[in-house]
Amino acid sequence: MPNGFVFLLAFLFGASVGSFVNVCIYRLPRRLSIVKPPSHCPYCGANLSVVDLVPLLSYLWLLGKCRHCKTPISPRYFVVELLTALSFLACFERFKFSIEGVLIAASLSALLVIAFVDWEFFLVPDEAVWALGIFGFTRYLVSNPDLQSISICLGGAFLSGFIIWFIGVLGKLIFRKEAMGFGDVKIAAAVGAHLGATWLLLPFFLFSVLIGAIMGLAIALLRSRSLTGYIPFGPALALSAGIVFLSPPSVINFVLRLYQIPTG
Repeated sequence: MPNGFVFLLAFLFGASVGSFVNVCIYRLPRRLSIVKPPSHCPYCGANLSVVDLVPLLSYLWLLGKCRHCKTPISPRYFVVELLTALSFLACFERFKFSIEGVLIAASLSALLVIAFVDWEFFLVPDEAVWALGIFGFTRYLVSNPDLQSISICLGGAFLSGFIIWFIGVLGKLIFRKEAMGFGDVKIAAAVGAHLGATWLLLPFFLFSVLIGAIMGLAIALLRSRSLTGYIPFGPALALSAGIVFLSPPSVINFVLRLYQIPTG
C-alpha cells in the first residue's frame, strides 16, 4: 500500500476522532453524557446531520456557522480536529502500525481534551486523565508483561504526581496562595504511567516548565496583566507529554546528555 495513501488514511481517521474529542471537550466539563443526545447545535438545539459532521470540511463548507440558525461556531472545533488529525499522522510516522502507536494516538487525544478543558474552565476532566493513565499502563503490559515493568509504570505515576504535588506545596508556602491545582497532580501521574520511573521524566518536566513560562509571558503580554495571575498549567503538561511521546530517541538523549545523564 503506498505510503501517501496510508498517511492520508491516518490523517482522515485522526480528524474523525477529533470530532469525538470535540464532543468530550464540550460535554465533560458540563457533566453531560458523551453518548447522548446526538450531536446538535448548542445554540438552536437542531440535530446535526451528516453534512454538518464531516470532519474539517463541514466547518469550511458552512463558513464556521450553524446551517440552521447561522450562529458562528467556535474555530476551536476546526482546530481540535486538525490537531487530532496531525497527531495521528505523527504517530504513524513515529510508530507505524503498532499497538504502541495506537495507544499513543489515543493518549494524545486524551491530552487534547485535558488541555482544552483546563484552558477554558480551569478544570481537569477525570475521565480523560483516567483514560490517559490506563493507556500508559497498557503500554507497559503489552511491551513487558512482568512485575518489574508494572512496578516501573506505577513508580513513574507516583513519582511524577508527587513532584508536581511537592512543587505546589512549596509554591503555596512561598507565594501564600495556591501554586498548583490537584488536577495538575493527576495529569502528571497519568503521564508518569507512560514514562515510568525513568529519566524520561526529566525532559517531561523541563519542557513543561519552559512551555508554562512561555504561556504565562504570552498571556501577560496579550492581556496586559501581571505575571502573578493564575494560568492553567494543564495545557503545558499536555503539550510537554505530547512532545516526549513523539520525539525520536535522539532528541530525548540530547536533553539527557545536557545533564550528563547516561543514555544507555
